[in-house]
Amino acid sequence: MKNKIIITLTFLFLILAVNAQKSIKGHVFETKSGEEPVPLANVYWEGTTVGVAADIDGNFEIVEPQSYPANLIVSFVGYQPDTTTLNAYQKKIKIELKSIIGLDEFQVTERQSGTFINTIDPFHVETLTSKELAKAACCNISESFETNASVDVNYTDAATGTKKIHMLGLDGIYTQIQYENLPLIRGLSSAYGLTFIPGTQAESIQIKKGAGSVLNGYESITGQINLELQKPDKADRLYLNLYGNMMSRAEINLQAAQKLNDKWSTMTMLHANNQSIGHDNNNDNFEDHPLRTQYNLFNRWKYRGEKRVFQVGFRGVFDDLIAGQIKANDNERLYTIGVQTKQLEVFTKNGFLFPKQPYKSVGILNSFKIHDHQSYYGSKSYDAIQYSGYMNLIYQTIIGQTDHKIKFGGSWVYDNYNKNLNDSYKFGKIESVPGVFAEYAYNAEKKTALVLGLRGDYHNTHGAFITPRAHYKYNFTDKSAFRLSAGRGFRTANPIIENSGAAMATARNIVLNDNDLLPEIAWNYGTSVTHIFELAEKEMNVSLDYYYTDFTNQVVVDLENPRTISFYNLDGKSYSHSLQAEYSIELTKALELKAAYKWYNIKTTYAGELKDKPLTSKNRVLVNIGYITNFDKWKFDLTANWFDVSRIPSTTANQAEYVVNNQSESYYTVNGQITKAFKKFEVYTGVENLFDYKQDSPIISANDPNGANFDASLVWGPIFGRNIYFGLRYKIK
Repeated sequence: MKNKIIITLTFLFLILAVNAQKSIKGHVFETKSGEEPVPLANVYWEGTTVGVAADIDGNFEIVEPQSYPANLIVSFVGYQPDTTTLNAYQKKIKIELKSIIGLDEFQVTERQSGTFINTIDPFHVETLTSKELAKAACCNISESFETNASVDVNYTDAATGTKKIHMLGLDGIYTQIQYENLPLIRGLSSAYGLTFIPGTQAESIQIKKGAGSVLNGYESITGQINLELQKPDKADRLYLNLYGNMMSRAEINLQAAQKLNDKWSTMTMLHANNQSIGHDNNNDNFEDHPLRTQYNLFNRWKYRGEKRVFQVGFRGVFDDLIAGQIKANDNERLYTIGVQTKQLEVFTKNGFLFPKQPYKSVGILNSFKIHDHQSYYGSKSYDAIQYSGYMNLIYQTIIGQTDHKIKFGGSWVYDNYNKNLNDSYKFGKIESVPGVFAEYAYNAEKKTALVLGLRGDYHNTHGAFITPRAHYKYNFTDKSAFRLSAGRGFRTANPIIENSGAAMATARNIVLNDNDLLPEIAWNYGTSVTHIFELAEKEMNVSLDYYYTDFTNQVVVDLENPRTISFYNLDGKSYSHSLQAEYSIELTKALELKAAYKWYNIKTTYAGELKDKPLTSKNRVLVNIGYITNFDKWKFDLTANWFDVSRIPSTTANQAEYVVNNQSESYYTVNGQITKAFKKFEVYTGVENLFDYKQDSPIISANDPNGANFDASLVWGPIFGRNIYFGLRYKIK
């Protein structure tokens, strides 16, 4: 450990003698109803290997050429390449690309894929654009990964039907989930937080696998997911999305953006959904879907000047969920579930720019949140409130020249919890964690990139700890990237809320001493290869990645005894192997195919015995086909998923009629969507779980929910049948 730190610091100090060199900032855009950025455009100096890629907003920064005049070439699929000649140094430039789309109504043009992996970034980052997110029309972020292979979507339990995500085969609690680099899912929001962000509010989602950046904190173990929300200065002036399905769910999303002047803009996003009619298609006397009402309000103001960028906003959520038995049994009380959430957040973002030194900036991020969670599951109850604060100061500059960048700063994370389990076990904790960090990035002529990060934090209960992380990338060609990564993650657990399905939606006794649980610590090591090429005039993408996660300590969730759920510190081994291979091809200009295979080997020591992680398929396959007609008038999307068998924890201690197999079935699901575009609006319809596959009797002892055998947490497959939905999107540019 000490050697790793010494090597990292030595490398940082060795590069201090590099000579200074200027850089040029630019913006790539196209003109439609106004200037719209062209994301990820290729930018390079003619006759050299010096180049960069524009970011998601069309902005780039490139080192000054060795001599003038110099030709700067900018290109991107679907646009005419542009060559700009610079006769002298310029601080900022703007480059307009013109679409190659012609006026011939029979012409089919090239389109940008809904997902892509950047071969320039040293981090393995997969970006889901709004085009990809629109393929899963309903309804929140937890349901926006249905067409993506990197993130798995699972159910927490069969009683509430709440969805959660997994990454690299491990629970989403080990993935740091943020929005615009501010904390999103932490603490009490672990169980339901992803259901509080409507998918329409996201502009894009970045999925960063493996060890993340130290700038964002110490909690990332399997990766980072960052949501970029719609921007007030770039979003449509008005956007309306209406949604309804055969399960009686209705939803409305309304977004309004306004540019007040050249510097100020504002945006408000409203969301409401309601499901007030119950269904019981499997005749188990439990609601197939919870009855639910949610209101969501987001507002922010943005200022952009020459030397400063400032944002302030708030987010409020009210969510009320009711589920459980429809009719009570004779001489038995009705088993009902109620979960009510109130959340309020205020945030600010300050950025200070230096026009004469475009490589330098200062960023200050602040967030303050209150989260109130009240819940009951039959005779069990769990009430809690969390007060959170987050501050992060980041200073960015170069060391000598733009090939060598460094970011450093400090952060503070504060959480105050008050919890009450079953009105008898009252407990709480205060966590205060100040920290400092530094991250050095080296980029050599678009070919080799290295990122070394180190942070030190001090936890008020668990003391000081170090988080080192490293990323390396090498480009064999302009469209091929090989990556290596390694890093350490640290997090404290909130076991009840993070495992609400297994802890609450069952008759299991909870065995927990919160004060004895140690922080979860793990190392993650990864490698990946990404290659983009053409064969027979068809563009293809191949990606292969492997990640290994090794826990030094883990809060083990033990379901091996059907009478109890036990939480205790790891005593033995716990690890995860994750392998993913993905292939995509543009079969024609209008038809795209994507296929992915995943393999998991995940084991944990339960009471001295090393076992497979339960309810997790070892093998998975995803196939997605998309077809778009001329001028995007019709869009067709079809996604099929196959899931291998998984281990089910033992239920042999149950009464004979409530004993289930120790292995699940393999199964597949198919989802599809059709969209028809008109001049100012589009309508869509789709189906989820086309062939109506459902896990048989997902609730154990549904006929006696107040008895000792009741368990709604052993979910390995779909619990809802076929669902048909429809909707409308309307926008004013």
